[in-house]
Amino acid sequence: MTILRDISFLWSMLHIIILLLLVFEPRYSWRTTLAAGCSGWAAMLAVNVLIMAWKGPGIIMSIAFFSCTIPSLLLFFTLSRYRDGRFFFVFCLSDTVCFWLLQVTNFLDRLTGDTYVVMLIGWLIVFPVVEILFWRYLRRPYLELQSKLGRGWWLFAAIGATYYLLIMVTSVPVGSPMPDTIGLIRIILVLILMPLTYMTILHSLWRQIQVHESSRQAQLQRQEYERTMQKMELGRIYRHDMRHHLLVLEGMLQQGDSVSAQRYIGELSGKLVELNQTAWCANTAVNAALTAYITEATQAGCRIDAEVHLPAELPYGEMDLCIILSNALENAINACKKSPPAERDIQLRLILTDNHRIALTLENSCPDPVRFSRDGLPVSSGREEHGLGLHSIRSTAERYGGMFRCGWEAGRFSLQVVMFPPEKEEGCMT
Repeated sequence: MTILRDISFLWSMLHIIILLLLVFEPRYSWRTTLAAGCSGWAAMLAVNVLIMAWKGPGIIMSIAFFSCTIPSLLLFFTLSRYRDGRFFFVFCLSDTVCFWLLQVTNFLDRLTGDTYVVMLIGWLIVFPVVEILFWRYLRRPYLELQSKLGRGWWLFAAIGATYYLLIMVTSVPVGSPMPDTIGLIRIILVLILMPLTYMTILHSLWRQIQVHESSRQAQLQRQEYERTMQKMELGRIYRHDMRHHLLVLEGMLQQGDSVSAQRYIGELSGKLVELNQTAWCANTAVNAALTAYITEATQAGCRIDAEVHLPAELPYGEMDLCIILSNALENAINACKKSPPAERDIQLRLILTDNHRIALTLENSCPDPVRFSRDGLPVSSGREEHGLGLHSIRSTAERYGGMFRCGWEAGRFSLQVVMFPPEKEEGCMT
């Protein structure tokens, strides 16, 4: 039965690397990262197999920190995009989850006769299931958290490292006798507290990003208010000086200097145009986000064609709609900057339909071809962040039972989003 034990350990070592890569942000392209990662994993695997053949499989849990953890940490630290607490937290998260699964299945195998059958079957099933859950529910929001939050990770990494060491210290190697009742209770408590702690950490991180989005929206509204007040003050000054401008024009015309009068009128008209305060829609939060990003697009040399029809009150969370607009326009601006100045343009259409659905259509110049994965999202090279913004847009739309689609054709990137009002809003309107 030792062959089942050895296969179990080799299988678990492979999936420790897979679980790490699922929430890993590479510094280089995925091709380079996978080639280097597989080479390093193969070397570690060979070393551990030799140690198992020499000292027996029970030694692995005792020396795993030195034969697996340290080498893999150094390898993926070299390949990681982040060189701070974000990397160490994700490393501790993946390793701790794997060792937690190993310990649980090891106990189950002990309870069923210590034959390694339950351990092997458990690892064959549990690891792929956990990886699917990571891929579907954790990967996208976690990558978004990493890109938007740059502080506070060292504390969470320290907590993860502490739990990793606790599991290593309290684990019972294969072939070793079971601990006494007190020791067993201690191990069970560690196994219970670990997932609860990680759930608390991830919830805290998600709350931080919500606070971040709220702060960004408040900043946009504050900037919009300041611009409005500045233009109102300039308007007051120009109205006060209008009598003087008319006297100057009257003097020029009396002297027959129509050319100077026309030039003066042109300069005055240009200054008055600067006072125009564009109101894209009646909703103040959305208007602030639109003004900020459309101003940024104009400064980047983009031609803007925007059609927005939204009332002051919306049957949606204002922050959710602003998240969609901010990410969509930010992506569009970044893509336009890669185009020649004469080809930079953004076309935006945002309306609230009669049946209270939000319909967003956005097209922009995008000279670089975009490849899409099976889930309809752009395939990121590992260095770009535009894909994370689209992840956020889609997840926000899906919370409202909406639809999301993006595509690229002939140098143009297109995005369509439709959101349906919450059920409680529909109930109030019927």
